Amino acid sequence: RPRGSRWIHYMVENSASSSAMTDLEPRDTDSVVGDLNEVAMLDDLQVTEEIDLGPDDVPPPDEESELGDGSVMGSGDEMEEMAMEDYGQDKAGAAGASADAAAPSEPVEDLSVQCLRAHTSAVFAVAVNPAQPHVFATGGGDDVAHLWRLGSEAPMAALRGHTDSVSSVGFSADGSYLATGGLDGAVRVWAADGSLVVLLEGPTQGINWVCWHARGHVLLAGSEDATAWMWKVPEGSVMQIFSAHSASVSYGGFANGGRSVITASEDGTIRLWNPRAGTVEHCTHASPPHEPEAVTCLAPHPSQAVYLFGVESGAVKIAHAESGKLLASLPAHEDSVEAASFCECMPLAATGGMDGKLCIWDLNTYGLRHTCLHGAGVIEAVWRRSSPLVFSC
Repeated sequence: RPRGSRWIHYMVENSASSSAMTDLEPRDTDSVVGDLNEVAMLDDLQVTEEIDLGPDDVPPPDEESELGDGSVMGSGDEMEEMAMEDYGQDKAGAAGASADAAAPSEPVEDLSVQCLRAHTSAVFAVAVNPAQPHVFATGGGDDVAHLWRLGSEAPMAALRGHTDSVSSVGFSADGSYLATGGLDGAVRVWAADGSLVVLLEGPTQGINWVCWHARGHVLLAGSEDATAWMWKVPEGSVMQIFSAHSASVSYGGFANGGRSVITASEDGTIRLWNPRAGTVEHCTHASPPHEPEAVTCLAPHPSQAVYLFGVESGAVKIAHAESGKLLASLPAHEDSVEAASFCECMPLAATGGMDGKLCIWDLNTYGLRHTCLHGAGVIEAVWRRSSPLVFSC
């Protein structure tokens, strides 16, 4: 209590008539105690004495509050000083952490041939024209795709029309068409000069990937709405709808020399389809059905009837594209496998995972040939065409 305040001492007069106490009707047997010295009503309190405290009077001992560890709380000034010290330490620590976070990192050496800037948001997809390797396309979060020519700083054409991020791009085998898929659910096909050829509609949700047939102008695309679609270009007619998955169709393409369609989904299954009938020929579960795992990458072999896939737990498996039979499990990764691809000229395959490993596999023995370690997760692994050279990032 502050010094100089007035203490008012209350006491209960035992002279309060016992008859008055006797006449009280108990309101609650749990809250009323039979001791006559207990205050039962406000009127029982009587002021018997008023004491003025001087500036030198010390508060009674019960004003001090003991802490749980037996220590006694200090005065208000001491507590304020302690609080200010703690605040100063916290502020200094936060400032130090902020300074550490703001400290510039070491500059990264730029070994690129050229840096191209046109997108105003993240770039999500890149594709090279197989007929003209100096021409490539990009798609970004700014809802625009760009056509580029190596050596030119400005894009050849800006491909506009999507109303959401351009999530996938791909050139036809002869390089005459470019397909762009967007999270708006639309697929647009463009000519080599950047003019729009046809707008392909059908999926009701975002497009995850697009893939051209190796020997014709047939386009395949997978959607977040659990379906895959196949169109004929440039007519834009729907050739087939593949519907059996119960979740987003994350990966897909043509398998078995182009005679089959293969799709992989977040529902944990890989399905081989008859493209003419639109029926499922084989369904492979990436993991036991009672413990489904999303398929995180898929790679059909460009010429042989096999395919490779990976899952979230780090498992890598290879299966036959005609029978659907599982051929081998390739244990090496300890985290989600994000990339898989086959070498065209040698019996080799590559897988990349979030554990920072790029693994090279021998397809004759299904043994691990090499492990290349990265400083972070590997999200892409691509073999150079007709060469045993693999690129990863």
